[in-house]
Amino acid sequence: MSSSDNRSTIRHLSPVLFVADRQKTLEYYSSIGFYCDFGLGFVERDGLEIIFHETENKDRITPNYPHHREDALDIFAMVYGVEELYHELAEKGAKLHKPLEVNEFGMKEFSIMDPDGYTIGFGESIQD
Repeated sequence: MSSSDNRSTIRHLSPVLFVADRQKTLEYYSSIGFYCDFGLGFVERDGLEIIFHETENKDRITPNYPHHREDALDIFAMVYGVEELYHELAEKGAKLHKPLEVNEFGMKEFSIMDPDGYTIGFGESIQD
């Protein structure tokens, strides 16, 4: 659908997360293969874009894990080639939060954790 259609279209989603040290956060994502715009404070890979803002209220940064459940995530991305992504991110030094596994919903997934404790899950349906 193009912008000339009579209907609006959401092009992509960019969560905004507050962090203690934006430079450190962006360096982490850069080291594991994300494109980083150090001036604007966002990271991007294959359509997953996250915007990071540094906060003075460092004690108020509250990722979902561990406050909710052991498997609570802040962001979840559906991907193709989840096994390859898992091995790539692990080899590049991503901090693994949950290992690659198949869950009861028929999803093969894993998650990583960034320097502020935010967790990002990546999954692929095994039925596709």
